[in-house]
Amino acid sequence: MQRLLQIFILISSLPGFTACSVIDDVLLTEEVGDFSRGVVALSAIITKEFALAEEINTLGFTDNLKFQFELGGNPDTNLKPLFSASDTAARQSVLTALNGYAETLAAVASGKSLSSEYSKLVGTGGNLKELSSGNFNLAHSLSFLDSNELVNDISLFGKLFILPERDKKLFPIVEKGGTALKKIALLLYFDIGAVSDQSSKCSYTYPKNDFETDMSSLRLCKGGLRSIANNAIRFDTHIWKDKLAYLKASENDSADVRSSAIERLVSIQKLGQNLDLLLSETQATLIAMVKAHETLETTLKDAEESASPPITATSKSLLFHEKLRGLLETAAKVKSAMSALSSDSESTQSFHLNASTQSHIGGSNGK
Repeated sequence: MQRLLQIFILISSLPGFTACSVIDDVLLTEEVGDFSRGVVALSAIITKEFALAEEINTLGFTDNLKFQFELGGNPDTNLKPLFSASDTAARQSVLTALNGYAETLAAVASGKSLSSEYSKLVGTGGNLKELSSGNFNLAHSLSFLDSNELVNDISLFGKLFILPERDKKLFPIVEKGGTALKKIALLLYFDIGAVSDQSSKCSYTYPKNDFETDMSSLRLCKGGLRSIANNAIRFDTHIWKDKLAYLKASENDSADVRSSAIERLVSIQKLGQNLDLLLSETQATLIAMVKAHETLETTLKDAEESASPPITATSKSLLFHEKLRGLLETAAKVKSAMSALSSDSESTQSFHLNASTQSHIGGSNGK
């Protein structure tokens, strides 16, 4: 919750826009700063989403262990994470690069020294070069060659962090960074994936997704984080469905225990629905981020060509920040539901033990 609070403060600091402002240097700096803060906030939410998926996986593993031992079984007690350490590190490298780019823009726009920004990015360029398409869930919607091309293109993003003094101007950086930013957005968009096929013509070998097209027109096949998280939710719901069937057949069926199991089953399913909504909204926000950057690039180009160009408020920037706020609200709901389920897991276990003990005492007294 602390991390989400920090994101909330970050997004809440974004100032509003007016519908027909004339941009001067101050407003231009503010717009770049708003974009930068928005990108950093989005990255933080994406990081949290992968962490939430792991929490759900752990929850299902724990629930299964309890139920299997209750049945007298001998289950595997080794927790297997959804993502390996290298897979997690690969995604973090991408998000660090994205944050670094956004913060570099804000620093250049405000005239601050870039030395502090570059110090944060030590090793990021090298990490990007070591990325492998195998660290991401892309094969469901991209061919092997397309997956490699996308990841290799992202490694070039590191060159933006080594800029000669003469290139430390905003427009040249944004002009060069636009393609790289879109490639990162594409990578994350496909990595999040889909729960079910988005197109009846989707081919798992060659979907022929075009990186140059509008992101909203891309085809997604079943796979990625949305599918992985959905499977983790389904695993846990099946445990509680089996639990209810077991309680129904049990001679010592308790209405209270059964009611508790029903509530937990429903809560887990609601959590899954809200998490998938969060992931879907994240993909929409990635698209909005790319479009906001394109608008920023146009604005800066106009500013280069004219001393005081008239500018209307950028609706695409407004949309990006609006989606971020909605994303935060959904993320808070998911986090709250996850925390409730985790705490209920302990109280439910204690309740079951107490109910079992009381049943045993009652049986002994009846003899």
